[in-house]
Amino acid sequence: MRPRTPLLALLVSALALSAAPLPVSATVQQAAPDSTYIVQLNPSLRGTHSAAETQVAQLGGELVGVYQHAFKGYTARLSAAAAEKLKGDPSVLSVEPDAVVTHFAQTTPTGVNRIFGPSNPNLDIDGTDDERVDVDVAVVDTGVDQNHPDLNVVARANCVIGFCTNNSGTDDNGHGSHVAGTVGAIDNAIGPVGVAPGARIHAVKVLNSAGSGSLAGIAAGIDWVVARRATIEVINLSLGCSGCSSSAISSAITNAVNAGIVVVVAAGNSHANTSSFFPANHPDVVTVSALTDNDGLAGGAGGNRLSCRSETDQDDTSAFYSNYGATVEITAPGTCIYSTYRSGGYSTISGTSMASPHVAGAAALLTSGAAKPTTRAGSLAVRSTLISTGNSNWTDDSGDGVKEPLLDVHDASVYNPA
Repeated sequence: MRPRTPLLALLVSALALSAAPLPVSATVQQAAPDSTYIVQLNPSLRGTHSAAETQVAQLGGELVGVYQHAFKGYTARLSAAAAEKLKGDPSVLSVEPDAVVTHFAQTTPTGVNRIFGPSNPNLDIDGTDDERVDVDVAVVDTGVDQNHPDLNVVARANCVIGFCTNNSGTDDNGHGSHVAGTVGAIDNAIGPVGVAPGARIHAVKVLNSAGSGSLAGIAAGIDWVVARRATIEVINLSLGCSGCSSSAISSAITNAVNAGIVVVVAAGNSHANTSSFFPANHPDVVTVSALTDNDGLAGGAGGNRLSCRSETDQDDTSAFYSNYGATVEITAPGTCIYSTYRSGGYSTISGTSMASPHVAGAAALLTSGAAKPTTRAGSLAVRSTLISTGNSNWTDDSGDGVKEPLLDVHDASVYNPA
């Protein structure tokens, strides 16, 4: 696994920090908006809202959402000519077309057993809801079933269209609720238990009922989380796109990490090199591949029959669908994972989307209570701990020649949550 260097800081000039009127041609003014663009503004610019409103009005566009916390910028509907014109504004760092992203989807089961959760006495996994981990995790996904009896959902926002509405957006797909359960399903008499039992879940809906959304929605969602950086310790992103990129969202992720938030991302399910998948290829995130574990035990004796799929895959090996490569930091169980689902239900599904929340839950254990990081160094130290405490008791048959560690939370001296 190659070491990864952080993003270079953006060099900003003290000049041209005001939103001076653009010399807009009549052609640009009259062209109807036909696409959505994400605009990243100079971070030293003052008056983000007024700058966005002025620029979009001058270009005959429609302002969608304004962002000030993860990065300074906005989303707007513009004509292609207007977007091109906007690139010449000295206060603008980037103008990027929006793109479609999807979830990476397809019991405590085997997943929590395989990472040795029950072996850690600090987690007190005993079927009794007498202790809950003191931590806040943002699930940026299809939303989370806020009424599920096995989840501790404390806040939610609907950011699908590029700006966020508080106390809105439920899970009409099921993917986000499944992710949330693996992170923190309550240790009680029903359903599964999460890696960080009872963790407070912040449901950030950026994907629709079909499990797809846009980079603009992701930008809005991360901005919503970073605005709550004093509360939220971990973000899980079980989503992404192949071949796409976004300077604005890259900045947003870096700024989230700079604020002390640990960002965990699914590698993707295309059995391809993760280096071409965004945001899994971002240098500041914890990128997670998937392991097939058929029995919740170490040793590879669980055979090759999958309990929830028609395919076969050998126990304790790289999941046949999982992305791979030097961009991946860690692996975790992702095949046939049982967890919470929409409408108060439960389901068993597979994917690196299911592996990622195991790691997000482990990050939650490391950042709970007074251990909450507040700086970039603190966030990256959590990533290092997740990697260094992993084990190598599995078979990497991905063919990439790079064996990432398998998540392991058994060490009570390290994984000792509040």
